[in-house]
Amino acid sequence: MLDELNPAQREVVELRRHCVAVACPGAGKTKTIATKAAMLLLAEPNATVGAVTFSKDAALELRERILALAGPATKKRLLAGTFHSLAYKQLGRRDGGAPDIATEGDRTGLLIQVLSDVGLDWKVEDAIAAIEAIKTNFGQVQSGSAEEILYRGYQDSLDRNGKIDFQDMLRLAVEGMQNGTIEPYPFTYLLVDEFQDTDPLQYQWIALHARAGSIVTVVGDDDQSIYGFRSALGFRGMESFIRQFDAQPVVLGNNYRCRAEILGAADRIIRNNRDRIPKELVAHKGPGGQVQFQRFPDEYAEAVAAMEHLAVALRSGQSAAILARTNRILDPVEAVCRSHGVKYYRASGKSILSRPEAALMCNLLELVQKTKSTGVDALLSFVGIGTQELRLLHSKGRANTEQRQRKEILELGLSEASADRYRELMKRLAEWRSLCDRQFYSLVLEGAREWMMEHTDADPARRAITTTYDVLSRLNGPFSDRLEFLRRDNNEPAADALILTTMHSSKGLEWDRVWIIRAEETVVPDEKSTESEERRLFYVAVTRAREDLRLSMAKKNPTSRFVLEAGIDAAIAT
Repeated sequence: MLDELNPAQREVVELRRHCVAVACPGAGKTKTIATKAAMLLLAEPNATVGAVTFSKDAALELRERILALAGPATKKRLLAGTFHSLAYKQLGRRDGGAPDIATEGDRTGLLIQVLSDVGLDWKVEDAIAAIEAIKTNFGQVQSGSAEEILYRGYQDSLDRNGKIDFQDMLRLAVEGMQNGTIEPYPFTYLLVDEFQDTDPLQYQWIALHARAGSIVTVVGDDDQSIYGFRSALGFRGMESFIRQFDAQPVVLGNNYRCRAEILGAADRIIRNNRDRIPKELVAHKGPGGQVQFQRFPDEYAEAVAAMEHLAVALRSGQSAAILARTNRILDPVEAVCRSHGVKYYRASGKSILSRPEAALMCNLLELVQKTKSTGVDALLSFVGIGTQELRLLHSKGRANTEQRQRKEILELGLSEASADRYRELMKRLAEWRSLCDRQFYSLVLEGAREWMMEHTDADPARRAITTTYDVLSRLNGPFSDRLEFLRRDNNEPAADALILTTMHSSKGLEWDRVWIIRAEETVVPDEKSTESEERRLFYVAVTRAREDLRLSMAKKNPTSRFVLEAGIDAAIAT
């Protein structure tokens, strides 16, 4: 097993003291952890090994890799899991066993009631974020604050219902180990993956095991710490562990993923962060990669160029992805992929075209072309006509697309506002049908888009309307043909699908070719985050590419400072 490791990886495996392995992107950290665990299990027949990861899938994969190397006979001495699953098992060892875990629905319901009881006009998601932050901080909260009132009310509600939430698993396990009511796991060795992502509670769980006698190896990369909004400790946590436990730092600087040109650009970017563990990055694959930066007139020209370039790679059997700072930036790319019939997979977030506003726009166009006679109610509901008034419209025959006199509608019992909305929609339908008969499809599409946008202020709804319009406007022929094409859902995971995802969701993944869109100063760095964390996020995105990296932007905005730091000149100004 050791023969397959480089000197730094071998040093991590052979160390029998606390160790902090600083693993650059593509450094083979999982291979290193699995090999160390297997070596320990084989070399020390009485040793028990714990392996901790952040997700259930990662824990299962790590466990399988360890057992594949160490053999099934070592299975009983290996415990692999997430922080929360291991903490929950600790709670179950107490008298009375582990309490019930509140479901997402339980938590939402309890919070709605608590917010009402304490008189706080907060959104549920904001309340959840506040409570999670307090629990990550060991339950510490400013006395008398709104957050304390919310937290106490929520915890009381959980207690009354005999439940704990997801965060409580770790918090209660740490509290129990601190006060002596819960024993730490009797691990001889403890290995922790993605250590840069640990929050204060998770750090303390690890530290308590180290103090109890476990020899701890943590593996992570402070340069890939991108969850500051979740209280991840990053560089501070790694430095603290080295000092607190006299841990041996070992830098795994060999990158087995990226060509030298790509890794060099990434290195030039990340060196601009001050608080980081110094490391020399080496591209094991050597030179031969491509890095290019391009400017485009707008985001749609950018999306077309990215799609066309990467579609060629997919046809040749390579993997490819388009990365963006946020999900909404991917909407134009999805529109282009759908209209060109390119297989893609929206890996982070739901397809914007699956929203009800997209279906409603299609329904409207079918009514315009008279290929469908039903669906008027959905359009009337969209403009604010309620269920009771819709029943009144149906009271003397079906609601149809024919114009009615205002007096007649009022006599049915509808309000004046609803009568006006009904008549306005019928007037628009008549106009659009006339244009459709003369094959002025683009005018109808524009009119339908404007009408729907007039009746909603919700951002996701407006994005769905815009994206649906963008797809249909790039197709030809009558609406029936365009809608048939649109409904051929080519958004599905597959080996030959173009991946559309965010920079955050790309962490831990890699592709042969990567295109980062909207690399603009107004987009990344995001003003809501710190510059150093945004730089780490951009670094993560850049290092997802194996052979080919493209970065691009729309000309209307300044170039991102991170592109300038990478030293990439604009090769093509389209």
